[in-house]
Amino acid sequence: MVSSIKTDKQQIAQCFSKAASHYDHHASIQRYSGDKLMYLARHQAGDRVLDAGCGTGYFSQKWRQQGRFVIALDLSHAMLQVARQQQRANCYLQSDIEHCALTPHSIDIVFSNLAMQWCDDLTIAVNSLMSVVNPQGALYFSTLATSTLQEVRDAWQFLDNHQHVNPFLSYQQIEQACSGFQYQFVTEKVTEQYASLPELFTSLKGVGANFVQGERPKGLMTRQKLRQLEQVWRKTDSGKYLLTYELVIGKISHG
Repeated sequence: MVSSIKTDKQQIAQCFSKAASHYDHHASIQRYSGDKLMYLARHQAGDRVLDAGCGTGYFSQKWRQQGRFVIALDLSHAMLQVARQQQRANCYLQSDIEHCALTPHSIDIVFSNLAMQWCDDLTIAVNSLMSVVNPQGALYFSTLATSTLQEVRDAWQFLDNHQHVNPFLSYQQIEQACSGFQYQFVTEKVTEQYASLPELFTSLKGVGANFVQGERPKGLMTRQKLRQLEQVWRKTDSGKYLLTYELVIGKISHG
C-alpha cells in the first residue's frame, strides 16, 4: 500500500511494545487467523521457518514444536523480548518486513500472521519476503481488508471528522500486490462481540492496534464522547457491541 502519509514505523513499534506484556491475553483474532494459516500450511515441506511479524512468538512456538528451525522477526524489541524469554524460536531478528535482510532463497516457509497491514507498500513487502523463500517454498500470510473495524469508522463519523482507523486495502489491491507470483486466497469476515465499549477499546489497545497513522485527534476519551458512541455503535439485539475484521488468508509461491 502506498500512502501519501508514510507509516511511522517507530510509533508502530512503540504501540506494540507497550502491548507486549498483555498482548497474548487480548489476541483472539490473531489466534483465530493464525490457526487458519497454520492449517493452510500443514502440508508444506521444509525445516526453516521465518515468522515475519511474530509478536510474542505464539506461532513461532507452534512451528518450533513441529521440529522446525524458527527465526522470529518483529519490528518491536519488547515483543521479541517476550518471545525470547519464553524460548519460542531458535533465533530472533528485530527488522522491518519491507526490508527483510536475510539471505536470498534461504527460507522454506515464511509465516506472517496479521502483520502485513502495517506495511507502507504491500507489493514491496511481498517481494521482500518472497526474495528469501526458496523456489520450492511458500509465503503464508494473513492480512486485513477494507471493512475491518467498520463499526469504529461508522460510529466516530457522528462525532468528528478525524481518522480513527487506518485505511485497509481492498481484496483486489491485495491480489494486485501479489501479481508476478502464484497465489490463492480465501476471505472471511469475523465479528467479535463485547459487553461494553471500554472492553472493546481495551481489546484494541491490548494488541497494539490503536495506532493511527497521520494527524491524530487530540484529547482523551470523555464520558460524553463515550455515551455518544454507545448510542450510535452497531450492536446485537441483546446490546453487545460489534467489531468486525475482514480477513484475507492465503499462500504465495514462485509457481
